[in-house]
Amino acid sequence: MDILTLNSKEKLGCIMCDKCCIYRGDIRLTPLNVCKISKFLNLSIKEFLKEYTDRLENNKLELVLKTKGNLKQCILYDEKNKKCGIHPVKPMQCVMFPLVPENLKRDYFYNSGECKMEEFKEIKVKKWLNGNNNIYSKNKKICMEWIEFLEYIQPKLENISKEKLEECYEILFENYDFKKVNLKNQMRNNIKTVIDIVK
Repeated sequence: MDILTLNSKEKLGCIMCDKCCIYRGDIRLTPLNVCKISKFLNLSIKEFLKEYTDRLENNKLELVLKTKGNLKQCILYDEKNKKCGIHPVKPMQCVMFPLVPENLKRDYFYNSGECKMEEFKEIKVKKWLNGNNNIYSKNKKICMEWIEFLEYIQPKLENISKEKLEECYEILFENYDFKKVNLKNQMRNNIKTVIDIVK
């Protein structure tokens, strides 16, 4: 399988077939995703977490989007319009599909081959990831910070009480003020707080 860089050209496109939205249950969310999606859906963070997410059992501070039906369709798939119901604020995993990061830090990807797009013209990977709004460029850094935080924190969670774990979860995913402009900085501050708690 060829490794792709941001400047690689690949046949990528979307025919609204819904393949990327079925057999899911693996769409991970950062706290920033939770904030943006909650705001987009006009829900409180607690409402969104309760109705639309599941906590991963083995990764104590990770969330995924819920699924529905036998096909495990993403709960946020808009069946009526045959498209993502949160397209402007979808998680990075969805932004990249059908590309899969081989090394996100270095912007290396491979094409999962789940979307056969022979009829499409080749476009740069960078164009696919960023669309018209620089989605990938705007969110990669905070996404990497979250991944690095999870790698650091997971071993430490084995030694903390259930109460402390719940406190960390609430700080990371619920402690946000939409009236304050910079949600990324709020997320960074919450990460620092949790690191101090589990030291």
